[in-house]
Amino acid sequence: MGNTSTKEQWAGRERLALIERTAWWRGVVNRGDLRDVFGISAAQASADLQGYLALNPGALNYNLSTKRYEAAAAMKCILHEPRLEDAVRGFLGEWVPLEISGGESGKVDVVRPPERRATPDVERRVFLAMEQGLRLVIKYWSVNSARAAKREVAPHGLGHDGARWHVRAWCFENGAFRDFVLSRIETAEWPVEPFPPPHEDADWNERETLRLRPHHKLPEEARKAIERDYKMSGGVLTVRVRRAMKGYLLARLRVGEGRNFPALLEEADS
Repeated sequence: MGNTSTKEQWAGRERLALIERTAWWRGVVNRGDLRDVFGISAAQASADLQGYLALNPGALNYNLSTKRYEAAAAMKCILHEPRLEDAVRGFLGEWVPLEISGGESGKVDVVRPPERRATPDVERRVFLAMEQGLRLVIKYWSVNSARAAKREVAPHGLGHDGARWHVRAWCFENGAFRDFVLSRIETAEWPVEPFPPPHEDADWNERETLRLRPHHKLPEEARKAIERDYKMSGGVLTVRVRRAMKGYLLARLRVGEGRNFPALLEEADS
């Protein structure tokens, strides 16, 4: 009986955690979310939602017209620490880089660059705006300005260059699609106003096929090592990439001349 009780308690905590994650990242949660994942009855799902309300008062508000619970803008998580990677994996079904832990044994070490991320509130509001097609007002630190400035954007995608997240969004100031580094967003207002961009983001939607080869200035032995490193076929590496992400990929692979390191690769068709 003790084991059964423990399993039931664990299952109950998992259902409450799902309520919290769904409400935090998607802004809404209902009985169907619980029933789809856990296969429980409508009555049990209702009881779980009421249980979460009792556990975290003020986090959710019930909307009579839509018959669903909506997350409050000031909601605080009490059952988990929200991270954008969890939202991307759990709700978008996309692969994201996983953090590497460990490496303190004396025989293994991992280089860990300083973490560059926004606050959970900023990540949440950016994610909600992207998911629901909403206009978002952010306070953004540009590298070309000495202070943060308010910017109105309409997010539609998230990008990760292997080191940091950025949001792909329509920028009202520039009248074009731009990348905004999440860790440079100081604050984000609660998104409420729908806004469909005036046209599609062609650079985001279209992909290019890149053909890369070892840089011609490298000695022959270095070129051979790079060919082996990247498992090149006929001395050429073929990569598919969104046009909007091309610059990040080329920089990460050290394509072209850099300020601090010699180029390792170049475009084969150049």
